[in-house]
Amino acid sequence: MKKFAFILGLVLIAAALVAAGWWFGFRERYLTEAYAITTLDKQITDATIKAMLLHDLDSGHPEAARKSLRLELDGDILMIDLLMDYSDARSRDLASKVFARIGAYRAEYPANYTNEMPEIDAKIAEILRRAGQSQSK
Repeated sequence: MKKFAFILGLVLIAAALVAAGWWFGFRERYLTEAYAITTLDKQITDATIKAMLLHDLDSGHPEAARKSLRLELDGDILMIDLLMDYSDARSRDLASKVFARIGAYRAEYPANYTNEMPEIDAKIAEILRRAGQSQSK
């Protein structure tokens, strides 16, 4: 009778481990699907933007493409700046280097980087200025 109870106990433990493994595996699959949907949506959005930019360029409207790219880059700069506090040191350093490079590009052609929203331009200029100062240290 002791052997039967011991074997029954082992079977119950094994069943519990299988159930726990299945549950954790299912949960992990759910998280993977959630990230895959977000990634797919981003790729669809990126493809749409690139198609519009190429259409503007192919149809002889380079200024419309340039304006769209500027607006997209401005949005990226603002979003990255908002997320910097939640990132690791490597990501902050990389973002600072990219921002410094963007600031240098904008310094070459300052007239090209003025929008209809001066407060947004000022915010972006401040972000790029800070990045340039941190890279020059």
